[in-house]
Amino acid sequence: MTKKRRINRDFVSIPITLDEVLESLAASTDAPPAAHLAELSDLSANSMRLFFKTWAELPDIKRQAIISRLAEMAEDHVELDFDAIFKAGLDDNDAEVRLGSINGLWENQQGWLEEKLVRLIQDDPAEIVRISAAGALERFCLTAELDEADPEHKNRLAEQLLSVFNDTEELVDIRRRALEAAAPLNLPAVHAAINSAYRSSDIDLKLSAVYAMGANCNPSWLPVLLSEMESHDPQLRYEAACACGEMNEEETVPYLVRLTGDEDADVQAGAVAALGKIGGQEARQALLALLDQPNPLLRQAAEEAIRELEIYQDPFSATGFELDHPESK
Repeated sequence: MTKKRRINRDFVSIPITLDEVLESLAASTDAPPAAHLAELSDLSANSMRLFFKTWAELPDIKRQAIISRLAEMAEDHVELDFDAIFKAGLDDNDAEVRLGSINGLWENQQGWLEEKLVRLIQDDPAEIVRISAAGALERFCLTAELDEADPEHKNRLAEQLLSVFNDTEELVDIRRRALEAAAPLNLPAVHAAINSAYRSSDIDLKLSAVYAMGANCNPSWLPVLLSEMESHDPQLRYEAACACGEMNEEETVPYLVRLTGDEDADVQAGAVAALGKIGGQEARQALLALLDQPNPLLRQAAEEAIRELEIYQDPFSATGFELDHPESK
């Protein structure tokens, strides 16, 4: 019998053995209780061997449920560490388990994961896994862009991702996610790929290009974004508004203010969120004016944008808003 451990206090404070946890994994029809799953955090090497022996015998649907629950728990409780399980899950025979494992590793930025994600986007047989792997690589590209000490790293990432984007035989959804992932890299090849996608007749590639302009944060894209905020296509207006929020350029504020009255609710929400990111007096006044709108969803979006604006840009004004405006109560 293995030694009893005490379950995380956020769950149930009773002692439990790993044997009991493993029995629960095998016996339950769905994912076991969170209190049991919490005991799978940060297992020793010997305990991991015991766990994987049980894991290998579980049906696909059970492994899917467990991985999904572990990913949720890891996001909600930062003290829990299931990375060893998620790492193994990236090689699982079931696509949903691989997908859940990528989601569970959302905060991990270790080199082994970057290499694995590159292999997944290039070789995994499941489209949904490849798309998720590409999305997860975006944070690695952002980190590589900010790391001036290793320019070869970002060149390598760009080459790997753009080889996927430039493959015209590849599925469009895979190509566009590869482009979006590479977007933070401020390199000529990435700029050329964004421009190529923007000029494409495929609307999905064009939407990804506009998204990528915002993630790229190069001011040279501003004229395009300003133009697309007046597009007849609400999808393009939405992506352009969101991209302007990422660019954080105050000259886009008047355009975004106009879009807060757009006929499309998603465009309105995107413009409101962007104003909260950019800030400044004009953006603040526009957001405060929206608190008197009859649309409850628009009011809520404005409240959230004001909160972000005040917390990250002007924390000293937060108290004044809370005291003076009835919508904040």
